[in-house]
Amino acid sequence: MDLARRMANQSSYPDYRHGAVLVKGSVRNASFNKNNYCSFGTRFQKEHQGRTTLHAELGAILGMDRGITEGSTIYVARVGREGDYKLSKPCSMCHEALKHVGVKRVVYTINTKIAGSYKL
Repeated sequence: MDLARRMANQSSYPDYRHGAVLVKGSVRNASFNKNNYCSFGTRFQKEHQGRTTLHAELGAILGMDRGITEGSTIYVARVGREGDYKLSKPCSMCHEALKHVGVKRVVYTINTKIAGSYKL
């Protein structure tokens, strides 16, 4: 989770700094949320919600071979203005994208003391 925190600190969003790390045996990729358009994400929106930006989770899986994403675990952290962990459960778009590429487990921050997880 420490690497996900460090990735989140690179985001330029003051209140929504998210970082994600894709792991399968070892760290395979890491990313943070950016204000870049992400066409890959639009297909996983349940309804059109405007411009799809590059969420940390999407950045971590983009460009990765299916052999890496399938069966992997993704760690997602959100860092607040004070440097504390905040809720970072993936949104429905990211949840569907992670499921689509075969990620098997999601671990996310809830607050500084608690993390949540679920299987896909």
